[in-house]
Amino acid sequence: MKIPLKWLNKYVKLPSKTSVLTEALTLAGHMLDKTEKVNGDDVVDLELRGNRADCYCLIGIAREVSALFDTPVKLPESYKSLLKKSNLKEVSLQINSSFVNRAMMVVIKNVQIKQSPDWLKKPIQAYGIDSINNIVDLTNFVMLETGQPMHAFDLDKIGNHLEIRKAVENEKVTTFLGKTVTLNKEDLVWANKREVLSIAGSIGEKYHSISESTKNVLLEAASYDRANIRRTIYRHNLLTDAGLRHEKELDPNIVEKGVYRFLYLVDKNNWGQIDPHVFDYYPKPVKPWTVNLNYDYLETLGGLKLDTNKVKNILNRLSFKIKKESNNGLEVICPTFRTDVTLEEDLIEEILRIEGYDNIPTRTLSLEIPSYVTPEYISQEQELKLAATEVGLDEIITSSFVNEKYQEFNKNMEHPNASPVKIVNRPSQDTEILRTTLLANLLEVTQKVINERGTAAQFFEIGKIYFKQKTHYEEKRKLGLISWSKDSEVFAKFKGLLESLLTKTNIENLTFDNQQINNPKLINTYSISLEKTIFGLGGEFGNIFYCEIDLDLLLGKAQNPTAQLWPNFPPQIEDITLSVRTNTKVGDVLSLIKNTKYVADVQLIDTYEGYYTFRIWYQHPSKTLTDKEVEKSRKSLLHLIKQRFRAIIKE
Repeated sequence: MKIPLKWLNKYVKLPSKTSVLTEALTLAGHMLDKTEKVNGDDVVDLELRGNRADCYCLIGIAREVSALFDTPVKLPESYKSLLKKSNLKEVSLQINSSFVNRAMMVVIKNVQIKQSPDWLKKPIQAYGIDSINNIVDLTNFVMLETGQPMHAFDLDKIGNHLEIRKAVENEKVTTFLGKTVTLNKEDLVWANKREVLSIAGSIGEKYHSISESTKNVLLEAASYDRANIRRTIYRHNLLTDAGLRHEKELDPNIVEKGVYRFLYLVDKNNWGQIDPHVFDYYPKPVKPWTVNLNYDYLETLGGLKLDTNKVKNILNRLSFKIKKESNNGLEVICPTFRTDVTLEEDLIEEILRIEGYDNIPTRTLSLEIPSYVTPEYISQEQELKLAATEVGLDEIITSSFVNEKYQEFNKNMEHPNASPVKIVNRPSQDTEILRTTLLANLLEVTQKVINERGTAAQFFEIGKIYFKQKTHYEEKRKLGLISWSKDSEVFAKFKGLLESLLTKTNIENLTFDNQQINNPKLINTYSISLEKTIFGLGGEFGNIFYCEIDLDLLLGKAQNPTAQLWPNFPPQIEDITLSVRTNTKVGDVLSLIKNTKYVADVQLIDTYEGYYTFRIWYQHPSKTLTDKEVEKSRKSLLHLIKQRFRAIIKE
């Protein structure tokens, strides 16, 4: 929510320093995103936390500033009351949906359409809305001021009979931005006998909007079921300022405040003749409700003992009213615009955030401190993250959704018949399919490094994948690793990275094998096994290497490290050089040597033209080996190497 400070200052006195204001708002729960200057005006951008629908307007923020700094709020002037009727003379409205909480309409005749004056144009431009004309700008101005979205129709274009109804399946509408939207039967619309006039709570239709030729205007403002509006705006990617507010729990009573504020400004500036009647559909009026506050519970839950007068003062500053007072607590009347306060705990939170969370004293627990028990999978992930960073990988955290551009990589590697999960209430148009592998998002980040002319990229991510098999949904914990280098990357290097990572978490004795996997984009695919159980799959894409590991299959497989004291008896050390067939795995040779009697350790120390030199330590933990014992072990070792690998020993 962007707040132009010159505009806000019209309703409440602000601190001389912007930093004082933003710090107070942040500590009260409204996080500062950024500050900027627009045409010489300081604009504060707040990230509103919680379901604070009342704060998506200048008056709502003014009330917050008033409560924090104990200064009065100056509410804007409003038009005098109109005569309410079931229908207007020029137009009738039929409500055919239970999703409508309230709807108001008023007619303005002989409207003057002109360029907006600076007092109207500059504030909305500072917020980030382009100026169109005085009537359209005024609907935006009042929405930003009061929090109530509204829409102005060209009365002469819409006909005499309107209705609010659910759309017909596949009914189409072109918005004033030129986008054609195909509706479904759950979308709520304003319509006449022939066509849709606007998508309720979101955006108006193109051909019935205000233009330079408009003479008469129908102004409408309404309150809807927020869940229905939210589904519509995300279904069709209609993230407008009006939709942003309608998806919150708006107070139906501000519909009237918004309409009367609009009419006041029209009348003050002589922009049209206001019809003395107003249509108002309000079947279930919302009235202030009461919430009880117990002083003892405030101290128990909030950890802070406050003077009763201070509690009452804070509540009054927040526009709550004290209905009844007793020695034990208060009976508090909540204003209807505070739709987020319905419980005693909500009231306590309001008191604490204005008093200041940092004023809550620290206390020693009166009972025994509970034992700290970390689930095994949490410890596993922490150890893997630490090990991955130690071997040179950078952690990234990506969205659970896959960008449409990388959907071809979004294939579950284990299950060919698994299908991706597509959500209905998508956050945006290009994020509706959940990841079935970590590959797609890791590849997208790696590609950005390549596009930005980086020299190398080594990333890892620990997260869940989601997929559907037949009729049931599944999710699994995965570790994804990806490596790319501008210089020619080789699999041996990536394999060493994997082994180093897993060894650091005490996962050893791994087996790598060729394996076909369910992703046609990857070549040279392979599997990683432990105790004959495949827990990892990977492959190559261009010069990029990737591996994905099932963390649940590795859970509990780590070997307990054992401490080995420095041996008391010296080793005998020798180097042997041998040549093996080209398809021989050096790791298998190392494993065979290490499992030979009296061999304490072995290392590959040199390679040259097909020859491998191994350094071998012969050692016994409880005695010094004789030359005879070492020679016997050596002969046995060389015999096994020749027999199994057809090796040639270089003398």
